[in-house]
Amino acid sequence: MPDRLRAPPNAARTGFPGQEGALLPLSGGLGTPGRPERPGATGPAPRILLYCHDTYGLGHLRRVLRVAAQIATRWPEASQLVVTGSPVAHRFRFPPRTDYIKLPSVLKEDRDRYVSRSLAMDFAAIRRLRSDIVADAARLFRPDVLIADHAPTGLARELLPTLELLHRRVPRPTLVVGLRDVIDDPALVRHAWHRDGVYDLFDEVYDRILVYGDAEVYDVRHEYALSPRSAAKVRFVGYLGEQATSEAVQAARRRLRLDGHRLVLSTVGGGGDGARVLRAVADAIGEARPELRLSALLVAGPLMTDRDAAVISASVKPPSVRLVDFVDDLPAAIGAADVVVAMGGYNTVAELLAAGRPTLLVPRTSPRREQLIRAELLRRRGLVRVLTPEQLGPRRLLREVLELLDTSPPAQARPLFVQDGVAAALDDVLMTRPSAVGVAR
Repeated sequence: MPDRLRAPPNAARTGFPGQEGALLPLSGGLGTPGRPERPGATGPAPRILLYCHDTYGLGHLRRVLRVAAQIATRWPEASQLVVTGSPVAHRFRFPPRTDYIKLPSVLKEDRDRYVSRSLAMDFAAIRRLRSDIVADAARLFRPDVLIADHAPTGLARELLPTLELLHRRVPRPTLVVGLRDVIDDPALVRHAWHRDGVYDLFDEVYDRILVYGDAEVYDVRHEYALSPRSAAKVRFVGYLGEQATSEAVQAARRRLRLDGHRLVLSTVGGGGDGARVLRAVADAIGEARPELRLSALLVAGPLMTDRDAAVISASVKPPSVRLVDFVDDLPAAIGAADVVVAMGGYNTVAELLAAGRPTLLVPRTSPRREQLIRAELLRRRGLVRVLTPEQLGPRRLLREVLELLDTSPPAQARPLFVQDGVAAALDDVLMTRPSAVGVAR
């Protein structure tokens, strides 16, 4: 065990027009016929603890629920417990036999500074509270597997006591960390991982490193300078998108009442910093010539402020442009679109890769370069077009949309999308867990 481990909106904006539902459901992702069956196993049902720190947006929890859905499909008897700081966890649909514990929420003020979102507590106190909750959950739930999303040490190192607890437990559970395809600029990631002792954790504590991406697009082993010992633990499991069924896509188009118009869908994840993109789409489509027969659906996300939503609403020109908080089946809405304009967050891009729709990305460029790096990698493969925020404007955006409508669909992205890659990568772990071979928890 390394020494470092011991360191301390509004109601008028709803779903599909005339339709309400779960925020971002896992439609089609649970128990879908045709999925490969997991191997047989004996012993008590496996327990999986999933840690999801979540400070801004929806990305981490959406990704964790995709992982949980894959496990629930392949191992339907598994009990899964999600520990998350997401302020909107209650609005998600969880897979069967999956529950969650809500951590006190925090906000990120800059790259390394956090504050409490709701409670009148300083960050040091709220961090201790969060850390204790995670450790108590691990102590009492006694998981066979821990899967930590994105942050190997947890938010501000809050996961370290839990890692130490589980690392010392007999029988020892399997410790897994799941990483996005791109984390940030390689030099920044290497510096942060050296500073925080992440390389030591990879070498000495974590048993497996799942990468939710494809090595041909971005190889984290090279980009982030993993040691040979750590690199041997890496499994690339594909992008965690969800492809909607043709029936769901057709149902989405009927609900949208497009009446022969071509649909431009714009989605900005949680919506915390997506107002500029949505306003540009609203202005572009609202000013387009009627004979172009364009319609836009703008999905604001639950974290967009009322002030930002009001500014966008002022640009909306019904019926050609509609603004909603959420849609009840985002993969189906993406599949129904003729063109998608989106930011470059991991989950949105994963959905787009699964759907194969013509796409214009407007990636966030600060404080992290993650979205910009991802967008450029996919642009080079011919999968998307890219505008930087500095290039964004209604006229330029409309020109890009029209060119996408007039060109052939993007290159085939399906090899990047693996329907059950995570679950398959954990089969050997769950088959050989101590409780499956007769060792008591």
